[in-house]
Amino acid sequence: MKMEFSDKALMGEVERVIAEGKSVRLPVRGRSMLPFSVGGRDSVELHPFRKEDLQIGSAVLAWADGNHYVIHRIVSINGNRLELLGDGNLALREKCDIADVIAVAHRVITPRGSRSLTSRRAMAQWRLWNRLLPVRRWLLLVYRHIVIRRNEF
Repeated sequence: MKMEFSDKALMGEVERVIAEGKSVRLPVRGRSMLPFSVGGRDSVELHPFRKEDLQIGSAVLAWADGNHYVIHRIVSINGNRLELLGDGNLALREKCDIADVIAVAHRVITPRGSRSLTSRRAMAQWRLWNRLLPVRRWLLLVYRHIVIRRNEF
């Protein structure tokens, strides 16, 4: 989910609270993390991280490509360089340094409750979703037009 806040103060405050060791709940915007979170409906719970928390599949809040904030998953690690990809994205990958990571996302809060992004089950679901990259376009189309619309009413 790309975050294009015109109010940089908000993200500065998020960074300050995370740096104090506290968690933050942030609303999700956009479709880049479908089907695991829905923009305009869900929120994510962000926590401070240790370097060992940054693994393939971890969802992180980061300053990506030097010009925007995203909450996307780590898809590759090369030294201190990370490559990020949203669950709902097909090809757009952002890059950042480990120093650009602000927090790690632990939970998605939905109107029906919350679910982990870090549990074994959640990671297994993500690995399966990641393997479906060649057919994601069609799966996301079905998800957006059937599942989300049905739940809007």
